[in-house]
Amino acid sequence: MKKQRPVNLDLTTIKFPAAAKASILHRVSGVMMFFAVGILIWALSVSLSSAEGFATIESYLQGFFFKFIIWGIVSALIYHLVGGIRHLIMDMGHLEEKGSGQTSGNVVIALWLLLSVVAGIWLW
Repeated sequence: MKKQRPVNLDLTTIKFPAAAKASILHRVSGVMMFFAVGILIWALSVSLSSAEGFATIESYLQGFFFKFIIWGIVSALIYHLVGGIRHLIMDMGHLEEKGSGQTSGNVVIALWLLLSVVAGIWLW
């Protein structure tokens, strides 16, 4: 039995619209924040355990790797907040058309990038 399917299907030619990218990134940022809670609770637990624990976390915060992790957490939080506001506006019946959905997706991504750079400058 011969299957009738494309032989040379190139999946790299598929382009997602900005609204789809914004929606996917909103879900990804939610998953990142879920795992970030564990890191933040661990850091809080160690810092509250004793003066030495506080000094340990404080010294971690001076290093590049931990600052990068914190920046990633803050960046995910920023995107989830901005994307969530977009979704709330869409739930109220606005920005649901194709053109305005694409525009709002681009605005959310651009605003996230700008605020992430600002957060990075603030952390370093």
